[in-house]
Amino acid sequence: MSRPLIMRFLKQPATIVGIITALLFQVFFSLIWITGYDHVTDRVDRLPIAIVNEDGANAQPVVDGITQSLQFVTRQDLPLQAAKEALEHREIRMIINIPQGFTGAVSNPSGKTELRYLINESNPQMVSNVMQTVALKVTAAMNTQSSNTTLNQTLEAMKLPQAQAEIIKSAASSRISANVEVIHPTTNFAQTMVPLMIVTASFTGAMLLAMNLQKASSNLSGQFGKWDRFGARFAIMGATAVLTSLVGTIMVNSLGIHSNHGFLLMWLFEFIVILSCMILAQFSLLLLGDAGAWLNIALLSIQMLASGATIPRDVLSPFYSWIGPFSPAYYAVNGMLDLVIGGNGVWKDMFYLLCIGAAIAGLSIILTFIRKETQLSQEQEPVPANA
Repeated sequence: MSRPLIMRFLKQPATIVGIITALLFQVFFSLIWITGYDHVTDRVDRLPIAIVNEDGANAQPVVDGITQSLQFVTRQDLPLQAAKEALEHREIRMIINIPQGFTGAVSNPSGKTELRYLINESNPQMVSNVMQTVALKVTAAMNTQSSNTTLNQTLEAMKLPQAQAEIIKSAASSRISANVEVIHPTTNFAQTMVPLMIVTASFTGAMLLAMNLQKASSNLSGQFGKWDRFGARFAIMGATAVLTSLVGTIMVNSLGIHSNHGFLLMWLFEFIVILSCMILAQFSLLLLGDAGAWLNIALLSIQMLASGATIPRDVLSPFYSWIGPFSPAYYAVNGMLDLVIGGNGVWKDMFYLLCIGAAIAGLSIILTFIRKETQLSQEQEPVPANA
């Protein structure tokens, strides 16, 4: 290896582009991920919780006390069935259910009752961990409050020594138990990582395909018109999406991750995810030419962050919470959670993915239409096959 050879490499445009690309990966991922995850733990209280009171007006002070102590976003307007549907669709993260007769049991020094908690594990792992902790804290606080309220007057009337009174209080401080019901439980951590894997693999593959199709299109620009090349790009993307989604679905199933909705729906959903990612990645290159590959690096990072695959979207910084619903990854993660862990929203996510893909394809058509291209010369026109 000699210095002149290195200099020759550095004079090649491909070498310069490769160096810039490596630098931009560092810049975009550092900038986007650090700003997106900045102070995430400070925003945990944005996770919405529903409190369902089935004990009427008697339990309203209990509801108010839980709301004030939690300092989470709480909803009290949902009946139990509606709250379960919201939990299923990840619109809320936990239900605290106060059963009928709760206050009567609490006011009785010898009575026992329970608080019911419903948690959906078809979520990022962080959600389940936070909500389990909340359930323990709420139950402990309610036990402390109820034992103090109901026993203080009785113990004072009995004029027991302080030490003995504290022992009685401690024994009575577990009259309220936590009944934690988990819907769509998961015991395999790999299941929770499948959505992130699908998003990363789909858009990264789409980026690389878009770059190579852009290069092939440029090489063929002197032989075929822009609409012929545009149609060829989309035909190749569609065929590639069918093949790659089939391979991906077979791999996931063969490695032990199965869908409750069946193989065919999982394959269809992954096909739509990959195709929408390809259309988006291709649009960047149609818009900016070769520089669109750098825009795709930023889009990859933004989508991985804003999709909600690693942490819930509720706790992201405002910009990333806002932009998430405009990206394919947002619906890809929701749908894959429904497929591999549990949920019934996959058809809705498929619809939004198709809408995004159709909208970007429409913009691609408009962009191709308004972009002028020099007419093919007589010598450049392709020779007919029968000539």
